[in-house]
Amino acid sequence: MQLFLLRHAEAESSSPDALRQLTPRGFAQIEVLVRMLDTAEFSAIAAIEHSPLIRAHQSAESFRLAAGLRQPLLECSYITPDDNPVFTARKILSGTGDRFFVTHNPHAEKLACLLIGQSGTGVHVSFPTASLMVLELLSPASTRFPCGEWILKAFFVPSI
Repeated sequence: MQLFLLRHAEAESSSPDALRQLTPRGFAQIEVLVRMLDTAEFSAIAAIEHSPLIRAHQSAESFRLAAGLRQPLLECSYITPDDNPVFTARKILSGTGDRFFVTHNPHAEKLACLLIGQSGTGVHVSFPTASLMVLELLSPASTRFPCGEWILKAFFVPSI
């Protein structure tokens, strides 16, 4: 199983937070990111799951279009900025197949740290806007690795 974690692209600094839209630079970030990738990697995902916030939906749609993907977009309620990464990890492990999430900080950073660092080990991940992390599950949840054992396969950070 692979997990693709995409932090939404650059968004406006406005209120309310849930309605913040991508900036023109944000849309450009997604274009640059897609050019860095082999889009065949996404063939096994069933859907592009995004948080209910506008900037995540726009990032997901922009990514899908730029990458030429046909998978549907699926709103996911447990990957918002303040959601619990342990809950998210358990949801991931309860499914099968590759997953693609468009999420936010601090959720993206906390989830990545949890999966590759197993919390409390001092691991910290900086997750800039429009960055895509690819993680691979090596072994399912166990006493030693309650959220499964994951490795970092790739981390793409577009710069404009």
